[in-house]
Amino acid sequence: MAVKQPSNDDINEKLLSTFGTLDKERTAGLAQLKRMQDARNAAASREKQRLTQKYGAIHPRVTRIGTRLAFNQKFAPNLDAEIERSSATAPEYDIDSWMVYGRVVDVDGNAKAGVTLSLSDANGVWVRALGHTCSDAKGFYALKYTATPDTLLPVPETQPLFLTATDAEFKLLKRDDQPLYLKIGQIDVRQIVLPEPAPPCTPPQPESGGDVDVPPDAWIVRGNVSYDDRQPGAGLTISLYDKDLLFDDKLGTTQTDATGNFRIIYRTEAFRDLFERKPDLYLKVLDARGKVLYNSRKAVRSEAGRVEEFQITLKRKAGEKSL
Repeated sequence: MAVKQPSNDDINEKLLSTFGTLDKERTAGLAQLKRMQDARNAAASREKQRLTQKYGAIHPRVTRIGTRLAFNQKFAPNLDAEIERSSATAPEYDIDSWMVYGRVVDVDGNAKAGVTLSLSDANGVWVRALGHTCSDAKGFYALKYTATPDTLLPVPETQPLFLTATDAEFKLLKRDDQPLYLKIGQIDVRQIVLPEPAPPCTPPQPESGGDVDVPPDAWIVRGNVSYDDRQPGAGLTISLYDKDLLFDDKLGTTQTDATGNFRIIYRTEAFRDLFERKPDLYLKVLDARGKVLYNSRKAVRSEAGRVEEFQITLKRKAGEKSL
């Protein structure tokens, strides 16, 4: 009597079931390890307290226990993160789909929720047909494309794609440099680690005007607005921008004082991204009705320093009276 051979679907179902069982066992094992570690740390803390009262804080036995506790505490977050990863439920998947699945974390391994994940081509252009997704409360995401018999693939299987993370304001957070390829029936796993912005390297004195004390991680634009008849441009609105390829970042708004002077302080996080270390500044001057009187966008101040000054002279129209 011939033995019936299992089909590919039967094999795949059996493999998925086995992987699911292994994940549950791994999670249970890690949780048990954490409980044991917590119990040991609690016992060591009690023993440290007892020995400190008996021998003093600098006794060798006390310092040895302190070193061991510090070591355990250093690696506790890694164990917690591993338990969280292993307990995550993988999204539904079928053989007519391609999926990239993973997690978004910061440099300390903490989950980053609400990050938008998409796929872009080698020029950084979003492949809209492949959609987008957002990381959940635990940082997990799944970006899935399902093929249909009636449509062609939106990109060739040989075209490299790059996983891209952006925030709610369309600012680029991370673009993975390892390419992905649209392979139907395949799952790719990628973890996205968002870089921590490095503080700017600044000189020991402000670059312009030694009377200004620049706070840490802060940038200053200051200046004066006047008219061509030498009257101050008082009560005007100053809006400051960082020019980008797609969307210009608004860095701040203020009003000129009675003498036409103004100052705007903005932080590094307002403009910094993966490709930009210094802002490209321009500003607008508006009157009380919102009419633009001056716009320096065609004369952008590229890679601006920590302190920048603008001296702006407005032309007063014929018949217009000064205030």
